[in-house]
Formats: sequence, C-alpha cells, structure tokens
Amino acid sequence: MRNNFCSKIQALFTATTYSIDRLSESIIYAYDCKQSQCTFFTTSADFHDKAFKIINNNNNEIVHICVDGGLIEYGLEDYVGDGIVRGRCDCIIFDDNKLLLVEFKMDVDSLTKDKTLWKSFSHAMNQIKDFYLFLKENFLQSGDDLQTFYTSSNIIPVICMKNTPNIHPKRNAQRNNEKEKFRLSTNLKIQSFCEYNF
Repeated sequence: MRNNFCSKIQALFTATTYSIDRLSESIIYAYDCKQSQCTFFTTSADFHDKAFKIINNNNNEIVHICVDGGLIEYGLEDYVGDGIVRGRCDCIIFDDNKLLLVEFKMDVDSLTKDKTLWKSFSHAMNQIKDFYLFLKENFLQSGDDLQTFYTSSNIIPVICMKNTPNIHPKRNAQRNNEKEKFRLSTNLKIQSFCEYNF
C-alpha cells in the first residue's frame, strides 16, 4: 500500500524537489526545523523535546514526506494557483495501514494562555484541512480516490503540541463549532499528541 501511495504522490507532485524518507527502527522521530524550513525523519533523539515520537515495535517501514517546504514550496500560500490562500500541514507519515497528516506547533510557550493555545490549535486544524482537501481533489482529478489507499478511519490528522489547549470544553460553543466544521468538511477526527504507536 505505502509503495503504491508513494508512487501516486510522486506522480502528482512534480514541481518541487523533495525526499521520501523510509525508516524501520523501533523508535523514530519527526521534527520541524525552522532554520531549514523542512521536517525531518530520524532515529536520533537529539531533537526529542520538539519531536513527534513514533513507536514502531514491529520494525515496519514507516515513510515520511515533508509537505511544507517539500511537496509544496515553503511560504507559498496560493499553491493551487487560483488566487485562494491555503494552509498545509508540515508533513505526512504513513505505513501500509495508516496515513498521518502532521502539523507541528511545538514552539508555543507553556505559560501561554489557553485562548492563545487554541488560536494556534485552530490555525493548525485549518492547515491540515486545506491540505487534506487539496490532496483528495488531486487524487480525484488524476482518476483515483484517496480512499482507495486509506479509508477515513485510517487517516489521522495530528497536531503536535507540547502544550495543548482544552480541546474538549463542555461549554465553549466556538471551539466545539470549529471542531465540528473540521469533522464535517474532512470526515476526520482531529487529534493532538506528540507520540504515536504504529
């Protein structure tokens, strides 16, 4: 599955240069490097405090592709060319069964108020949504369906934050509405964590 998906991505995205990283170790890290404006995939724990940790107990091959600064040029908001400003997630990480759409928001200070954390979280939701809908549309235009590769239950949108706002407020209508809009437009459930077990 992952090889077919890689081939499809390579056929769809030909305008930029990007690498496809494949690792099979039991512990893998993905992190966002602001200096190089790309995400990286590594077995080194040097950046573990700002990384998304992947636990891969079966040592299966896990694939990483940088989206922001890789598949899509970094800082280019209108990447479709239709005049509409869109966001995009930082990277995609996948194996044969799961596709993760990952957006890093690790630099938000721990002393930041919950309302500010939510703004960062909300922005990340929009970035993931925009790229996901763009990816789905590209698959359809090429005569394929993203669902052929990964069903909605196997596509996981992840916001990687050290300090996550209360994303399940009982009485916050605005937050609940934003999460519901995300779910309705993508048919995906937004997640927030810094570690994932493949």
